[in-house]
Amino acid sequence: MANQQRPKIKADIKQNRLYITLSGHITKNIIDKVYTEIRFCVVDLKPGFDVITDLSQCTIGNLNGISTVRKIMDYLIANQAGQIVRVIGKKGLFFKQSLMFATRFQGYSVAYVATLQDAEEKITNYARRNALRFPMYQQQIEYRINQQEGRGEIIDISVGGCAVRVTTALPLTEGMEISLTIPLHQDQDSPVSFTLAAKVVRAEADMFAVQFLDLSDERKEELYKCLAYEAGREILRN
Repeated sequence: MANQQRPKIKADIKQNRLYITLSGHITKNIIDKVYTEIRFCVVDLKPGFDVITDLSQCTIGNLNGISTVRKIMDYLIANQAGQIVRVIGKKGLFFKQSLMFATRFQGYSVAYVATLQDAEEKITNYARRNALRFPMYQQQIEYRINQQEGRGEIIDISVGGCAVRVTTALPLTEGMEISLTIPLHQDQDSPVSFTLAAKVVRAEADMFAVQFLDLSDERKEELYKCLAYEAGREILRN
């Protein structure tokens, strides 16, 4: 019988961080336990809590736990998690691809690192970006400066900013202020268009990244709900 160990789930209230440690052979039964314990721990954390999942000592079982993995992802999104980091040790590309296949599509952006120390350092270094980032696929966006208009596709997005792959380019430079229009959905029958002021924080020939400006708490909440809905729809598209 394959080695199985009970998952360890811990909420660090002081650091506002959730730790998930999995060892041995991971089965649907283990994933179900993880989901239950995560729900107990998250109630003690504040929105924006970071998540470190240590997978360095585990192997993936069959894929009959996909539905529960998706529930975990949706639960973290609904409770407004911040940075998501996975520790995979010396496991390589195949292991990361297996994790992505198991969820069929990432509902949020994940960083992969080799050690727990690397995970802690990554979260510390990116403490300012405490908003969960959602990858988007073929999500169109328009951007404007003065009377000129450019187009692109969102690479990833949070309530704090986004990265855009350029399809119709405008000459952008770091520090420039632009306007973005992003079509999203609150639900299947409720399209919403966000027009947002933003500052360019990175500009390259084929992509750029921006920080949103003057976004009220109410507007952030509305944007987050739309991003969470879009993240849930990705699994249906593929």
